[in-house]
Amino acid sequence: MKNLIFASILFALLLKVNAASFQLNKRAITFGSCDLNFPVDLLEVKIGTDHPEFGKNESFDVSGTLTKYDITKGETILQIEYGNSNGSLIAVPYVQNFTDSFKAGTPFNVSAQVPTPELPDSYEIYVYVGNPELFACASATVGGSSVKS
Repeated sequence: MKNLIFASILFALLLKVNAASFQLNKRAITFGSCDLNFPVDLLEVKIGTDHPEFGKNESFDVSGTLTKYDITKGETILQIEYGNSNGSLIAVPYVQNFTDSFKAGTPFNVSAQVPTPELPDSYEIYVYVGNPELFACASATVGGSSVKS
């Protein structure tokens, strides 16, 4: 009887450990500040799928409030890049002009459907707003040992 109880507890622990490691692999992509040598505003970025799939368009919803710069219709751009962990680009950056203008201090929101390139196990996603100077940025590390926050 003791062996049955011990085996049941051991089996339950193994199931719990196995489920926990699976959850770590499937954690959501979290965007945070860019690692730059100068200050820029932080963007809030939400994507449609936790891990973009090769060959499909990924939905990006980008929002924020610029503190120093105006967004000018047709001139200010949204740029989204996929990069290797060594900093090199995986594909040509996606670039989209803003279709509305927003004064500094006014919240904005823009959506984009971005083609997903073939991605390695570990990669970076960078999201920029600028004209051509960089106004705001967000980045995320996917895979590997950590996610930027």
